[in-house]
Amino acid sequence: MYLLKKCAILSLVLFTFATTHAQVPDDLHITPEINSLLSELDALLAQTSEINNEKTKTIDALRKSYVQASTPETRYQFANELYEQYSAFNSDSAIHYATEARRIANTLKRKDLVDDMSLNLAYVYSATGLLAEAAKELDSVDRNDLSDSMLWKYCDRALFLDTHRDQYMGVIDRKTAYSAVVDSLLQQVLPDLKPDDEHYFWFIGWGHLKDKSQAQEVIPLIKPKVDSSNMNNRSDAMNAWLLSMLSEYTGDYTSKLKYLILSAMADIRASNKEIASLQELAGILYELGDLDRANAYVTYSIACANDYRSRVRIGSLAALQEKTMTAIQQRSQRQDALTRHYLWGLIGILTVLVLALLFIMRQMQLLNRSRAEINLKNKELSAHIEELKATREELKQANGKLSEMYDRVRTDAERLAAVNYEKEEYIANIFAICSNYINKLDDFRKNIYRMIVAHRYDDMRELTKSAELSHSEIKELYATFDKIFLEIYPNFVEDFNSLLRPEERTELKPDGSLTTELRIYAVVRLGINDSVKIARFLHVSPQTVYNTRLRARNKAAGPKEGFADAVKSLGKPKF
Repeated sequence: MYLLKKCAILSLVLFTFATTHAQVPDDLHITPEINSLLSELDALLAQTSEINNEKTKTIDALRKSYVQASTPETRYQFANELYEQYSAFNSDSAIHYATEARRIANTLKRKDLVDDMSLNLAYVYSATGLLAEAAKELDSVDRNDLSDSMLWKYCDRALFLDTHRDQYMGVIDRKTAYSAVVDSLLQQVLPDLKPDDEHYFWFIGWGHLKDKSQAQEVIPLIKPKVDSSNMNNRSDAMNAWLLSMLSEYTGDYTSKLKYLILSAMADIRASNKEIASLQELAGILYELGDLDRANAYVTYSIACANDYRSRVRIGSLAALQEKTMTAIQQRSQRQDALTRHYLWGLIGILTVLVLALLFIMRQMQLLNRSRAEINLKNKELSAHIEELKATREELKQANGKLSEMYDRVRTDAERLAAVNYEKEEYIANIFAICSNYINKLDDFRKNIYRMIVAHRYDDMRELTKSAELSHSEIKELYATFDKIFLEIYPNFVEDFNSLLRPEERTELKPDGSLTTELRIYAVVRLGINDSVKIARFLHVSPQTVYNTRLRARNKAAGPKEGFADAVKSLGKPKF
């Protein structure tokens, strides 16, 4: 009987959902506490399968006991318990066992038990929208014959039917939450209630659900009860929902949202399928713009409504789901447009990078031309020296001129060295830019993947899952780096091998590209000696760089300690 009462009461949330959630105040925001509770609710929804399995095991055990019952009294007891288990879990089964229990009560000639089951059937019929059947069951009970312990239940079912009738018939202009008839019943029940009664908080709350002043008066009585509960049964869910309604009457919409969440959590833990707090919460979150959570909650509520066979509730849930899905689709369209802008921006960046590479290649061509001119000048100088050797007299006369020419050549060599250093800095900087771009492009791929997954774009998910883009960019980076580096330092491999023992010398790959070892020391030759930076530059692990450098030092023909410095000096002029 106690569970029946709780099942009937929480279904009244349907009425409140239809009449109170449509308008969300502008000052209602998701506070840290609310956000934490929502996260806890999300985690709880992921466990519903296990929770429902436990509920099913309990029901299966009761059904077995019901079949094996040997006396009408025992059979009635188990039929009543099965109704209580099914009342918020499956309406068809609840009706079946309530009907069976009433049939047994008739055979026992127990009018009180017959009335009890009629009130239970009135609840299930009201919850599923069979209002005429619910009213018929309620009318079959003479409230003047009811005991005090049954009168509250009659009042509860009348309240339940009254509010559901307004909801299903679209009545939205009533100024009170229930009719005068129900109010009269409440006033008849309230004087006999005591604070230690199990249904005290529910009825005292409904009795004050009329205006702001009455709501403020009763909240301090109910709030300690709700705050101290474990939120794991139907009674906790009812009291939390009622406190949510009272908070709304006082204008405290943050508390309304908090206790709605707690009510939904209690319903889920109790494995109730006749659940409305989550539906109302989904409507509020939709208005606040939390579309993903709203859609998840509506989807779960629809599954519960289908399981419970609540034909009426599915209609309102479908309408809310349609609005939510439409809003999600519009958001996705906006995100698609933003993504296209980002792609065009990336294309622009790539274009700039290509132009920068072409400019650097042009500068390197000019440097090679300058080198050829200097070599020609050196040959001419050698020819002059040979001529001066012909006679000592000519040598003495030309000595001053040769010294002057030597100084000029030295100045040109120093200038060339400075140009070379600037060239190396250019190379390092541009490849660092390319490397950073690859990192950003890969990060962008991951971000796109996370966003699209949330919205079920299967094709885009498959595209963003692939790391082929970054791998191809790295291969292109390696190829470009090898080509340019070997053009600038054509003798690098030969010079590098001169630092190694003869049997440990290495060669280029068959396709003419650098090996990992040569590429790492090519970066060292450019002045980057830190292994972590080299790893980021070449997109390999720091351990790979460390192991490769260690093996190379072990193959060195000279001292291992100065191996890196020797590599950095390869190809540089000495004076």
